[in-house]
Amino acid sequence: MAFGLLSSTIPSPGPVINLYTGPSNKLTVGKITIGSKNYDPSRIQIGYKDSGGEVRYFEYNRYIKYGEVIETENLFIGAGQELLVRSTEPDVNFLFYGQTTNDVINPVRSGVLQHTLSTGPVKQALFTAPSGSESEVTVSICNLGPDPATVKLGLANGNIASFDSTEYLDFGFQIGPGQTYTRPNIKLGEGQSLVGFSNFGSKVTFLCHGQLFYAVSGSPTSDDFIVLGNSRIDGNLGIGRTADHVNNKRLDVLGNTRITGQLDVIGNGINLDGQLNVGLGLSVTTPTVLNDNLTVEGSQTIINSGTVRIADHQLELGYLNNNDNASNFGGIVLRGATEKKITWNVSNSRWEFNQSLNFDDQDHAISINNIDVLTRDKVLGNWIAASISTSTPAAVSIPTVDAIQRENKKISEETKIAPFFLSQQWS
Repeated sequence: MAFGLLSSTIPSPGPVINLYTGPSNKLTVGKITIGSKNYDPSRIQIGYKDSGGEVRYFEYNRYIKYGEVIETENLFIGAGQELLVRSTEPDVNFLFYGQTTNDVINPVRSGVLQHTLSTGPVKQALFTAPSGSESEVTVSICNLGPDPATVKLGLANGNIASFDSTEYLDFGFQIGPGQTYTRPNIKLGEGQSLVGFSNFGSKVTFLCHGQLFYAVSGSPTSDDFIVLGNSRIDGNLGIGRTADHVNNKRLDVLGNTRITGQLDVIGNGINLDGQLNVGLGLSVTTPTVLNDNLTVEGSQTIINSGTVRIADHQLELGYLNNNDNASNFGGIVLRGATEKKITWNVSNSRWEFNQSLNFDDQDHAISINNIDVLTRDKVLGNWIAASISTSTPAAVSIPTVDAIQRENKKISEETKIAPFFLSQQWS
C-alpha cells in the first residue's frame, strides 16, 4: 500500500501530462495541491483519460496567481486510470498525495465511475449505485461553455423515472465559464441514483468518482469486520465472548468455528476437551499418543505400516456379531502371490487352513483337552517305531509304513522258504 506523497511535477506550459496512474487492484484516494511561482496568472486543468482517450475534467480552466495555493477535494482514481494535469504557464507545481487501498474482490471497481454531458434541462442519471453496493460519490461539475450555467442536483430512490421535486440536493446554483463546483461525499444506497441537469444552451460536464462498498469487502452499514490485508492483534481476541485473558487465551471463541484451508499449529499442540470431527481426512506426520479409547467406523481401515504392535494379549475379530453365521469364514488372510488363510467354517464348526503347518520346535505337540495327541514321534501316546519286534512286541508302539512293509516282505520270504526246509527234512 502506498501512503503519503504519490507524485509531483512542474509541467511544461501547454500539453496535458500524466501525473499518476492507479496501480493494479488498488483504489487511490488523494488530493492535488497546486502552487504557482509564476508572476503571471496561469490557467490549470486536472482530469483523467477515459477508455476512448478523451480527457474528462475534475478542474477546468481554473486561474491561479503567484504565491497562491489551491487544493482539490479527494479524487478517487481506480486501477489503471490516468490522472492528468496541465498549466498554461511555467513554474506551476502539482503535488498529489494520499493513499491506496485494496480493490480486488468487489464486483464493480471504485475510482472514476461515470462522465455525463448536459446541454439542457433534461434530467439525467449521473450515477446509479450497482446492485448490492453502498456508494460514496463525489461529483465534479465543470462549465465548459462561454456563459454562466445553472445546475441542479438531486437524489432518486431508484432510476431517473422515480425522481420527484422533493429529492433535490441543490436547486439552481450558478457556475461561471471555465469554473468547477465539487460536491463531495454523496451517499447512495443500492439502486439509488444521483440526478443532474443544466439550463438551455449550456455545456456542463458531471464527473462522478468515489468508492463502492460491498458486503464481501465490508459495507458502512454492516456490523461485519472484514480485513482484506494482514492484521496483527497484540492482545487477546474474544469472538462471541470476552477473551479469557486471565488464562492468557490469545483466541477465545464461543460457538462453532470453521477454517477453510490449512491450519498449522506450532508449539505444544492442541488440547481438545470435546469431540474432533474430521471430514476430509487426517494426516499425522509425527509419533502420536492416544490416551483414551479409539473407535474407527467405516467400511475399511487401512494401516500402511511396517510393524503393528498391540500391547493387549487378546485380539478380537467380529466382536459386534451376535450369531455364528455372521462370523462364517472369518479369520486371518495373509496376502502375497497366493492367499494364506486361517478361517472359521460354520458348517462343520472347524478352523480351516489352506496351507500346511510347521512347528519349528520338535518338542511341541498338538493337544486336545490338555492331552497330547500328536508329537514328533508319538500318536495318542504311542511311539512311532521304525521296526517291528516279534520277540518283544511293544504294546505302546505304532510301526511306520516302512516298518510294516519290511515286516510283510520278511514274512512273505519266510513263508516261501519254510516248505523247502520241511521237504528236505523228510526226504
